[in-house]
Amino acid sequence: MGGVLKPMCTSASSELKFDPAACDLQLDGTGFEDLPESCIALVLSFLSPKDIAMSACTNRALRDASLSDFVWQPKLPKGYTEVLAKAKDGARAFDSKKQIFDYLCSKVPLHGHEFYWLSRSLAGVCRSQGAEALDVVWGSDKRYWHWRKRRGSSYDKSAYLQQVCWLSVKGSMECFLPVGTYTFSWRLAFQDDYGFTRRGGDWPIEFTMSVNDHETVQRKIFLRDGQSSSEGEHSSDDEDHTDWNELYVGDFTVDEGEKDSGIGRVKLQYSLVEIKGGHWKSGLWLDGVVIMPKQQGMDWLRHAIATGNGIEQGMDGWRRDYIEAE
Repeated sequence: MGGVLKPMCTSASSELKFDPAACDLQLDGTGFEDLPESCIALVLSFLSPKDIAMSACTNRALRDASLSDFVWQPKLPKGYTEVLAKAKDGARAFDSKKQIFDYLCSKVPLHGHEFYWLSRSLAGVCRSQGAEALDVVWGSDKRYWHWRKRRGSSYDKSAYLQQVCWLSVKGSMECFLPVGTYTFSWRLAFQDDYGFTRRGGDWPIEFTMSVNDHETVQRKIFLRDGQSSSEGEHSSDDEDHTDWNELYVGDFTVDEGEKDSGIGRVKLQYSLVEIKGGHWKSGLWLDGVVIMPKQQGMDWLRHAIATGNGIEQGMDGWRRDYIEAE
């Protein structure tokens, strides 16, 4: 089959001709804008949100079709209606599926000091839990911990360690997530710190994580001894460039609950503990924990030091300054 294809645009009609000997189809003077909007929407539904947005800037027909619910319904995650119902800022009225998608891509506050959002760069659901939801030993005693807002945090308060020789922080989360594999990390920062290195006989911090009442991860880490092994690079959701670090602990998998639902319930329990050495520690900022979709095809990186942030800006990561204890 032979033919001639000329560029299509709004100012000049396209011309598509086929060899009559091979096919009796011949279209003259037909432009892309002459296609039914439902056909254009079908094409756009196969694109990524970023590509849809770029396409909508080139042509009025594409722009109109890009607002169709048919385009955005497949982009909404499984179980999103439950998130909308539980949003801390109350029930909202949406005029379109695109409005719902844009809302979910912002950080949706949930009760219990939690956030839910869609990562455009990681193409999946993320969740986080703030330090105020965690069980911090001596957390209410101002001699040991202070609670205040810190730049780069989405929460009203983060926890700052004044001094303790018995460090114990535990938490749990039970939620629905789309089926898949996720990474679990603690979000930390340091300020005038001591007691977190190999030097001076300090003990490593022990991190544990259990999934559905089965312990799957246990790691001992010196937080301030060089660079660490880490699972690829994560996109951050914060707009400010800060020195918050995401300390990767491990992966977990969410299996499907009800058949063909595409989602499953997961129960996580996690801890950050050092109670054996008896050495004083200070200067640790604790923002909470973060759950993100696992990036497929990424090998362990021994000295991952990607900096920068922004959920909309691509695959930027965090500087990680910790090393796993041998």
